[in-house]
Parts: sequence; C-alpha cells; structure tokens
Amino acid sequence: MKLKTLSIAMMSLAATGVVVADEIGTMQENENNWVSAAGNYNNQRYSKLAQINKDNVADLNMAWTFSTGVLRGHEGNSLVIDGTMYVHTAFPNIVFALDLNNDGAIKWKYEPKQNYDETVPVMCCDTVNRGLAYGDGKIFLNQADTTLVAIDMNTGEKVWSHKRDDAKRGATSTAAAHVFKDKVLVGISGGEFGVRGYIKAYDLAGAEKWIVYSTGPDAEMGFDPKKTMSMLKPVGKDSSLKTWKGDQWKIGGGTTWGWYS
Repeated sequence: MKLKTLSIAMMSLAATGVVVADEIGTMQENENNWVSAAGNYNNQRYSKLAQINKDNVADLNMAWTFSTGVLRGHEGNSLVIDGTMYVHTAFPNIVFALDLNNDGAIKWKYEPKQNYDETVPVMCCDTVNRGLAYGDGKIFLNQADTTLVAIDMNTGEKVWSHKRDDAKRGATSTAAAHVFKDKVLVGISGGEFGVRGYIKAYDLAGAEKWIVYSTGPDAEMGFDPKKTMSMLKPVGKDSSLKTWKGDQWKIGGGTTWGWYS
C-alpha cells in the first residue's frame, strides 16, 4: 500500500515537471509569440509570420510609436506573449508591458532602483541590456548591477530577486537572462576588470541551482575532459589551467555576456 501511494505521488510530481518543462517550448511553436530574446531555444531569430513579405513591405506605414525615455543604446528584442509586448531599456533597465491590441498602451511599468555611481562607471561599451526572458508567468530582468528579478507578467509586481555579484569589483550584467525549461540562466560582464566568467542557474522560484566557470579546474567548469574535443582529440584533464600562467585563470575573463542556446 505504501509503495503504491509513493508511486502515485512520484507520477504526480513527474507530470508537474513535464508541464513546466514543456511550457516555453510549446509557446515557441506559436508564431504570434516571441517568448525568448532570440525567439527560441536555438537562438534562430526567425519568425514564421508571413503577413509582411517582399511584395508589400514597401507599403508599410507607421501605426504607433513608443519612447522608453532612456537615451542610451537599446539592444535585444522585446518579448511578445499573448498580445502583450514586454520592452526593456538600457540602464536603469526599466521594463514596460505594452498592449498590442490598444496601440501600445502601457499596461504596467517596472523601474528598478540601482546605484548609478557604483554600476555605470564600470560598464563597458555603453549601458545596454540585451533583453528579457519568460518562464512560469514571470518576466525575468537581468539588471546591470547583477540582480536577477522575476516580475509578474500580468501585474508588473516583483515576485523575487537575487543579487549575485558586486560592481565594486567590476562585475556588471548586460546579457539577457535565458530560460531553458525549468531553469533561468544568467552570466556576467566585466572581463576587462579581471572578472572571472561564469553562468549561474536558478529555478523559476528563485533558488540557486548551480554555477559553472569559463576558466579553472574541470570540476568548476562543468565539462568532461574526456568528451570535450580540440583538434579532434580530448582536451585532457584541467586543460584550462594549463593555458594560464600561475593563477591568472582567476582573473582571466571569459565573461558570459552573450547568447546561450
């Protein structure tokens, strides 16, 4: 009887996990959604929408415009989910939800509080942010000051946040957060200041799950030296350490402000 009860409980948990894991993948199949910064898990940036094509593109006219009010570089795509567009800005990383069925009317605005004097002076190459992520009813914002914020997609209220690093040592964030199934991944900027690159994973409820580094021992980089190849042969044990002099791998950079797929 106990075994039967345990089996049913495990099946129930497994089913719940499948629902969470498949949500984003399923949403990506709907061409009316743009549910991740680059469109899908493969970062293809390709839309299946066909209403605008080479035959009618010359006839397009402006329907409406929207200004974020932030006069710095804007990088990365907005998200579009079920008729709402989620727009982000450069520092101070404001997020807007716009109603696409009402000429872009603002549904909500989230404006984080960050320390300008600590963060902006150590940001390289403008104060950009490369986009937002979606998962489990939340919009994920990777702030310049390395705070990851989960925002309720319907209300704009903060659900949870976690600050993982410190601008006082040159660490900032310019990359989009990336959600893969039930994990949200974030990287780090600041290689020009000796920051050691890493990718950190949280579950969608905000719990830290793991971290892997760009340089250092195999165990901290999270890969198998027997299966990782270079010049058609395995790289061998602690290959990263062998390419640095002394402990320079600790300040070697390899920062992770780009795109993950």
